[in-house]
Amino acid sequence: MQNKENGSSDESPKRSVILCVDDELIILRGLKEQLKSAFGKAYQIEAADSAELALQIVEECNQAGIHIPVILSDQVMPGIRGDEFLIRIQETNPNTRKIMLTGQASAESVGNALNKANLYRYLSKPWDSNDLLMTVKEAVRSYESDISLSELNKKLEEALLFNRDSGLPNLESLRRRLDLAAEEKEDSLLALIRIESTSLTTRDFGVSLYKDLMKKFLDSMKSILGNYGEIYHVYEDEVAILSKVQEEEFLPHLIAFRILLRSDYFTASGISFRINATIATASGKKELYYKARLALVKASQEPEFDSESGIYSYSEKMDDQDLYKINMDLGKRLNQAIHSGNVVPYFQGIMDNQTGKVEKFECLARIVEDGKVYAPASFLYLAKSTGLLRRISPILFEKALRKFSDSPYSFSINLSETELESPSFPKWAASRMEHYGINPSRVTFEILETASFHGNPERLKVISELKELGAKIAIDDFGVEHSNFSRLLEIQPDFIKIDGKFIQSLERNRTAFILTSAITELAHRIGAKVVAEFVSTPEELKVVRSLGIEYSQGYLIMQPSPDITPVSIKIIE
Repeated sequence: MQNKENGSSDESPKRSVILCVDDELIILRGLKEQLKSAFGKAYQIEAADSAELALQIVEECNQAGIHIPVILSDQVMPGIRGDEFLIRIQETNPNTRKIMLTGQASAESVGNALNKANLYRYLSKPWDSNDLLMTVKEAVRSYESDISLSELNKKLEEALLFNRDSGLPNLESLRRRLDLAAEEKEDSLLALIRIESTSLTTRDFGVSLYKDLMKKFLDSMKSILGNYGEIYHVYEDEVAILSKVQEEEFLPHLIAFRILLRSDYFTASGISFRINATIATASGKKELYYKARLALVKASQEPEFDSESGIYSYSEKMDDQDLYKINMDLGKRLNQAIHSGNVVPYFQGIMDNQTGKVEKFECLARIVEDGKVYAPASFLYLAKSTGLLRRISPILFEKALRKFSDSPYSFSINLSETELESPSFPKWAASRMEHYGINPSRVTFEILETASFHGNPERLKVISELKELGAKIAIDDFGVEHSNFSRLLEIQPDFIKIDGKFIQSLERNRTAFILTSAITELAHRIGAKVVAEFVSTPEELKVVRSLGIEYSQGYLIMQPSPDITPVSIKIIE
């Protein structure tokens, strides 16, 4: 960079520059030396005796990527005046702090610099040295703070909009681009490509090799498709390309890429891999990602699908079976039901097979909305996948306790994996039972057969603490999922509830009869009583009683009801 006072040449500085501009050389040299003494080697102090020369310095710094935190400029100079110079600097370097030094500046020129050049400070000549240095130091700190914040925002923006490994724009970038295209009513074609072998490759060879493999995959994709659209690294195993090219022109290249994947191998760490991928497309102006994603899901659900191109394209008929939309609607309604108190217990009687009287009830979750009652099958899977089951179970238990506080009956309630994983649940349950005056012996906690205890000793501890309180434990839906002898040994249940699949087959299926009989005998040998579920006909009840099963539950006895209704059935010997 030129030395602007004597015309000699200096080595281009890498440090940030503080620039002084004044047509009086004595003042300029004194200002430069004063700033050099104050800032040492931390900043390069440059000087220019005209605005034209100063503009050249600024241009050189900008081209070299050198920051200019502060410019100090005189107002009255030949050629370009100080305020005009600072206004031009504002256009190219808006963050630079601009300080005017003059004894002859008019109010108009100062106002002009303030309004159009974002003037940082105005100092009158002759200035106080301490005031000048303090002003420049504050200006430098202000600039550096803004730059640090700007760089941080840039990093955050990069983290938000770009994949960390590949550096390609990610899902958020794609969504913004699609939103912009929708606003401008642009026709686009979006192709989603999902790599099916990701988990296996990562499991067998590690993340590092998979990243190397992914890089080669993306390089190949860029070479074949890069000229026809923007490539996005949506997820670790999913990429997308957004094209403005006509579909009939773009699809042949997409098909060529698919053929390459099916026939060629990619090498990483000396090992050859064939990448298996599923490709789905959608075209139009709106909701392209949603549509292409739906087509991708359909491709997974229907692996037998094949077409001449091997590419799965979105069609409007897919919307009729859109599971995502259904789940979104149900998820919102589930949230609303929880907030509105519409999750309620319904009660189904459990009958003593000797007396024919209902002696206890099972509490079942229901959602009541606009006069309609929704059974767990319609929302329980969503409650699990969203984590809302953690909120539903305590609500049901609380409402059941309140209901049975004025009733002599015992009752049972399902214990989900959420409660089993909570070490504090037994203490909380004990405090709520005490609050409502419910003796724990009246309460049975039913453990679903889908709950696994393998490698989860804490779950067994929760069950043990509930039994210590005096509550009873039942294994629900026995005969499916995790049923085995070790499970009985671990839990030591008070009740075993035989799954309805066995009960409903008792009359016509000898195997079901033999298994039900064996389960009943096993339960009795370990001191547990048996409940037959889904008893729906007098004939089923008769067989159940003949096997020595103590209790029956099902629609023959009582349909689930919001009320605790005493029921009895005449037993015919």
